[in-house]
Amino acid sequence: MKMKIMLAVAVAAAIGCSAVVQADDSKPRVAALFTQTVTQGSWDMAGYAAFKSMASKEGFTPSYLEHTTYEAAPSVLRQLAADGVKLIIAHSSGYSAAIKEVAPSFPNTQFVLYSYEGSTNNLPNYSAWSVDWDEYGFVLGALAASASKSGHIAVISGEPIPSAERTVQFIKKGAAYVNPKVVVDSAYVGSFTDVARAKEIATGAIARGADFVIPSADTADAGIQQAADEEGVLTIGSYTDQAKSFPNSIMTSTVMNFDKSYADIGKHYAEHRLGNRIITENLKTNGWTLSTPFAHVDKAVQDKVFKVMDDIKSGKVRIED
Repeated sequence: MKMKIMLAVAVAAAIGCSAVVQADDSKPRVAALFTQTVTQGSWDMAGYAAFKSMASKEGFTPSYLEHTTYEAAPSVLRQLAADGVKLIIAHSSGYSAAIKEVAPSFPNTQFVLYSYEGSTNNLPNYSAWSVDWDEYGFVLGALAASASKSGHIAVISGEPIPSAERTVQFIKKGAAYVNPKVVVDSAYVGSFTDVARAKEIATGAIARGADFVIPSADTADAGIQQAADEEGVLTIGSYTDQAKSFPNSIMTSTVMNFDKSYADIGKHYAEHRLGNRIITENLKTNGWTLSTPFAHVDKAVQDKVFKVMDDIKSGKVRIED
């Protein structure tokens, strides 16, 4: 009961705030859902900044909700749509089931998911900007295996949501592409926020021989990166350039082009082009890249990784094979 009351208050607060500033019907109300806070970490913080920029550019009236669990998402989505929010963006693949459950009841609201989606179930009011996590994972695996001197790497994820599972699968494929004998440890923290647990898991992987750890647990990534820093092994930044956070251990960072994706979402909504669409974001669409120059390794490692990326873009390397 307490959870339901807190949820109702949170949603009412967000909706109420939007209603207060809503003075012009020509300015559609838009809302975004985030699993964590938008003031820490990289995934939600960068996504929120892109959402806010998009709303400002398109003249929308924005609101957002933090710490929206996947279990609570159906209720949150229903309340936002029932109150007249015209565009709702969910910033995690874990919200997919909730959108598919709720969208049919609110045909006048467009629902968009950013992260990963395999099918919109032919819903005319559901679209997705779907990162090619297969490609992303393949590159990360190739990167880690190229930099590893021990031939033993590890990937530590938050929760087994669809995007995470695909990423881990293709990290293993990418690592094997570079080094067929590579050992890849993988584990889930069970949370996107448990920094201490993430650090514990990473420290254990390093003790077993991993000399490169790949963080994929959002806010909990800090624990993985800290373990790498303390134990003298390499790691990467996730989604934004995090080199300044752990300069002794971060070799490079994946950099998601959130601004591009969210700008496209806003533009497509304004042009009435949303609905039953999946837009793939990958290397070819400039959906993401790696920061340069690489640190703590020879330039040959950077050249090797970017050669793999170029070969993927050109079709020379087919990651599904």
